[in-house]
Amino acid sequence: MDSKNDFALITGASLGIGKEIAKELSRLQINTLLIALDSPELKDTEKFIAENYGTRVDSLGVDLTDPNSANRIYDWCKKNNYNVNILINNAGFGEGGAFEDIPLERYCQMIDLNNKAYIAMTHRFLPDMKRLGKSHIMNTSSMEATLPLPYKAVYTGTKNFIYAYSLALNEEVRRFGVKISILCPGPVLTNEGGLKRIQSQGAKAKLIVMMPDEVARVAVKHMLKGMLIINPGKMNWWVTKVSKLIPTRLKMRIMERIFRVYTKEEKNTGH
Repeated sequence: MDSKNDFALITGASLGIGKEIAKELSRLQINTLLIALDSPELKDTEKFIAENYGTRVDSLGVDLTDPNSANRIYDWCKKNNYNVNILINNAGFGEGGAFEDIPLERYCQMIDLNNKAYIAMTHRFLPDMKRLGKSHIMNTSSMEATLPLPYKAVYTGTKNFIYAYSLALNEEVRRFGVKISILCPGPVLTNEGGLKRIQSQGAKAKLIVMMPDEVARVAVKHMLKGMLIINPGKMNWWVTKVSKLIPTRLKMRIMERIFRVYTKEEKNTGH
């Protein structure tokens, strides 16, 4: 970046993929703004970047399910003269189980974070990014966006929304120099819940599981090149391609049998 006031803003930056993306951007000497719930982990990540990479870094603790959160973040950036020319919408969570066993309030919270926050952040920052030109937006979706999973119906629905929304919006903004990337990772080992989820799936899940730092390196590299759809990991890429060749009804029956384990024990994932 040419300007010391140019920044990459990352949501969900205190843990998992978001934290590793922030570190990878900093390694490339890109200034970062870290957004997540106010927590010791957020401050620890800010401190780590400041001490190890020599880039500018700042953080703001915000609950992105708050309808006013995007305005608060935008105003904070303006007050501090931060120019956001990379926006990474990454915060989110998932939950698995029989549909009716999960409270409606939990589903609404999932939609608020996985979808509404992405829209609000992009809507708030996009006009400035169009004026800046040569900007990037990366939205974290999932390999599951095109492979809907029974017992994770709402989660995969939110990721499918991000996938379709990003594809469409990219066509609107690319002529202004804004490039949108869709990050579609498979299973990522980010927390204890993710470990249990992978263990429940046995050896087949371990073939495609990745660590957050691996995903971050691939994501940042291809985002900066302007790649539209980013599928980290060769195995994940092949799973996505092969699944398109299987008839939908048969594919969904197979998925139901595989993911029936979610009815036996609650599984949580986040990023």
